[in-house]
Amino acid sequence: MCFGSSQAPQIVYQGPSAEDLAAGQASLDLYKQQMTDQQSTFKTQLQAQIDKANKDTTELQSKLSSESAAASAASAAQQTGAYAATATQTDAPVNAATTAAVMKKEKPKNNLKIASAATPASAGTGLNIGV
Repeated sequence: MCFGSSQAPQIVYQGPSAEDLAAGQASLDLYKQQMTDQQSTFKTQLQAQIDKANKDTTELQSKLSSESAAASAASAAQQTGAYAATATQTDAPVNAATTAAVMKKEKPKNNLKIASAATPASAGTGLNIGV
């Protein structure tokens, strides 16, 4: 039981045309050129920022070293000056405030009296503890 002829089907590959391939390649070439231009611009800007940061860092380092040298010189001057200091004693001025020994305050005597347990407690006197 055969149905139809015994010929094999013919397979034909139909891909994109040469114009489509050329248009795709042109698009890729344009993209590649645009990316190269952008990277070149970015590289130039980034290098300028790096150069400026390096210059600023160098200036800050030189300023810090000069300030450090000045501080060291001032510290050395203070150290040598501290050993040359002398102390003298003079009389107190006429209206000078002076200190005196601290006197203890006299505290008033305690007036609190607590009734003993033997005495009956009335209202308002003694220690009332509720049970």
